Amino acid sequence: MSDSAPGGLSWESFQSTSLEVGDWIWGTAQGAFNEKASLSQIVVDAVIGMIPLVGDVTAARDLIAVVIGLSNDPRKREDKFQWVLLVVLIFALLPVIGGVIKGVGRLLLRALGEVAHLAAGAERAAHMAQAAQDIVAFLNRIGVGNAERFLMKLRFAEHQQAVLNKLDELVATLTSVLQRASSRIGAWVPVLRTGTERMLEGLRYVKQAAPRYIPDAIKELDQGLREIQNSIRSGGETTSQALAHGAEAGAAKVHRADEALMVREGKSATRSVRGGWAANSPRQADVAAIYRKEPGFPDLLAWKQTAADGSVTFPNIATYSGEIVNRELRSGEQVFRVFGPAGSTHGTAIGASNAAGGRLGSPSFWGLNEVPASAETWRQGSAVLDEWNRNGFLVIGTIMDGHTVPACTGVIAEQAGTKIGSQYLSGGAKQAMLQVDQAVGQQLNTLGQRVVANGATQIVDLGGVRWEIRATGWADVNGTYGYLTMPGPAAVQTVRLGARTIASKHEDE
Repeated sequence: MSDSAPGGLSWESFQSTSLEVGDWIWGTAQGAFNEKASLSQIVVDAVIGMIPLVGDVTAARDLIAVVIGLSNDPRKREDKFQWVLLVVLIFALLPVIGGVIKGVGRLLLRALGEVAHLAAGAERAAHMAQAAQDIVAFLNRIGVGNAERFLMKLRFAEHQQAVLNKLDELVATLTSVLQRASSRIGAWVPVLRTGTERMLEGLRYVKQAAPRYIPDAIKELDQGLREIQNSIRSGGETTSQALAHGAEAGAAKVHRADEALMVREGKSATRSVRGGWAANSPRQADVAAIYRKEPGFPDLLAWKQTAADGSVTFPNIATYSGEIVNRELRSGEQVFRVFGPAGSTHGTAIGASNAAGGRLGSPSFWGLNEVPASAETWRQGSAVLDEWNRNGFLVIGTIMDGHTVPACTGVIAEQAGTKIGSQYLSGGAKQAMLQVDQAVGQQLNTLGQRVVANGATQIVDLGGVRWEIRATGWADVNGTYGYLTMPGPAAVQTVRLGARTIASKHEDE
């Protein structure tokens, strides 16, 4: 027997390499990854080396498992969960904050798996409330500071490009390792060489498919995260209302009765066939189940429409999904609106919008508490169509100590465009309709026009609320989000859903 094995290796090295690479190639060729199998150490070491600070063997193992599955199994390639899991695991490769987000993502995935069979309702809400507690406990354990504030500000979408970049690096690393292994093995083990080439082909597929699947996976994560955030914002046991009231020193605590009202916001909200938050029925016969007019609060029934057959509908009701709650906003809570000058979007003229809305003296639409950090978050969550508002400027009102503001609160319903292409926005953020004093509204509108003209931020205290009016700085805000196809000369200009079951807010936007 020769002293050396094929390829110039020692027999000991040959046997070790054959066993390790053989386990890996054969396991993946069968379309399954055995977590107890021995992976080639060079592969594991390479991936561990990509993880910042202290390499995590478990994270490396899981990343390899998911990538191999997507590379070799066509069924997994079409499984949205596999791409969602990949996104969560990729966060382990991001420096500083990545490991924290990965931990949140794993707990979120566990919760989504537990409620996958449950429709919106008390049981699902209870599961998500428990998940919120688990995530906050995890964040407290690793010491992120204010855990609830961190979680409420988290947006997976803000890290999308970083995830795609790191996936490219991971694929490049695995490709390099496989190419070196193939060269090392040589032609003397044909089955291993064939398996390696199959893996390389699968990795090329993952790299090419990622820009198509990763954005959808991230949207899925953010959608689940929003349920967790809603649980915290609505007064769950993890929060002590620290975030809902701005976490300001000395801010008034919310009473248990207020917490109970916040829990009801959006109760009975359901998903539509398009995946967004289904609009309430505006028909007179259906209103009583989700809304009750109360003295001292805005009247959502003041705006009504009467059809030729005498039937009455209330458009304000259909801008919500699920139960609408009358409650007082407490000190530290925030409301916001986005507004801006007139202009043109995809060739359609859009009128100017005002800081306090266009119907002074009537209830107006405001976002509630979670001020958006990006144009996409605002457009999608608040469901403000391009045809209503070109924006560019933001007004934020923070309730001052010792003051309250009566509001009608709930979950924002989806909206579909009728003038500019096929725009569809899913909704899901929180909404408050306010009866802003007419004099206050006029001052806000005047200040808003001043900010539009010179760009200088304005801060003023009016009606027990501290108002800040400033530019958003969003460059991608118009004509970008929610289109099935981007509008053009040949685009269909009218899309309607369910015989007007989705209500327009444009009179106030």
